[in-house]
Amino acid sequence: MMMRRVVSGLAVAAFASAAMAQQPDTFGRQFIQREGAPDDRLAFLGQRLFFDARLSGTATTACASCHDPSYGFAEPRRVSISDNGQHGRRNAPSLLDVGFLPTLMWDGRFRTLEQQALSPFQRGEMGIGVDHAVQRVSSDPQYVQHFRAALGRRPTADGMARALAAFQRTLISPVSRVDRFLMYNEPAVLTPLEQHGFYVFTQRAPCSNCHQLFPLRPDGKVYSRPLLTDFRFHNLGIGYRFGGFADTGRYGLSHLIAEWGAFRTPSLRNSARTPPYMHDGSLATLEDVVEFYNGGGLPNPNLSPLIRPLFLDGYEKAALVAFLRALSDPDCEC
Repeated sequence: MMMRRVVSGLAVAAFASAAMAQQPDTFGRQFIQREGAPDDRLAFLGQRLFFDARLSGTATTACASCHDPSYGFAEPRRVSISDNGQHGRRNAPSLLDVGFLPTLMWDGRFRTLEQQALSPFQRGEMGIGVDHAVQRVSSDPQYVQHFRAALGRRPTADGMARALAAFQRTLISPVSRVDRFLMYNEPAVLTPLEQHGFYVFTQRAPCSNCHQLFPLRPDGKVYSRPLLTDFRFHNLGIGYRFGGFADTGRYGLSHLIAEWGAFRTPSLRNSARTPPYMHDGSLATLEDVVEFYNGGGLPNPNLSPLIRPLFLDGYEKAALVAFLRALSDPDCEC
């Protein structure tokens, strides 16, 4: 036990020293509560659209139905359910910090939030098409007023996409204790168990090979807030049965054998608020996730070379889960 704490202390000191040189990015508001300055009008319009269930065939489904603020803008179900009640293949990931991502969706099919914003209408998830949604918005005098204030014109599909994207870019996760630990040199904010979990995460496992603390930005610079992702796609074996994958992930888009069964590495920020986990929602708890990785994933011909059995003991697994929970914002009740 003493050796574990000594090693954890060394890791804490090393990362705290590096963090002193970091300048944190500006932390935006979690989401717009009211119409404010002119620059907020587009995001405010996007917020109205995001929560408006009238933009669905049954008038019961909104973007927020699958991206619920109570669950870190993710969903507590294994997979998403369309407006017609049909179950999809994938779990809706959290939208917190989505504005930092260079590609979107589990398979990375979209490069901008504007491209992604209308896809639920195009794929039938909302029960009506984009043109029908624009008609409904155009029939509401308040929406017409908000579109004119934000964009200077009546409602259009492009305007809806721009507004939804602007709102989603305001969904920036608040400062967690791990942020304070890494960026502000406050090691005391983490318990000894959580500090050892940080050592397991960065050294013993190391989970940070894929869930990088400070990944590279598209311009080649390093993000100065912990995003805990490499923005890349990896095969963990999730969903592999009888020699194949029901969902081939990135391969379905790229048709590259190297990406067969590979999915985007999600951020771990606020992960305690967003169960279940993995692209198919097949792991119910953080403890399940740790056990899955500890066992070396699910063997298959394209398993990522970064995945291997970890042989963590009970204390190390508990420490790792404790560290992951410390990544949640202070208001998390998980």
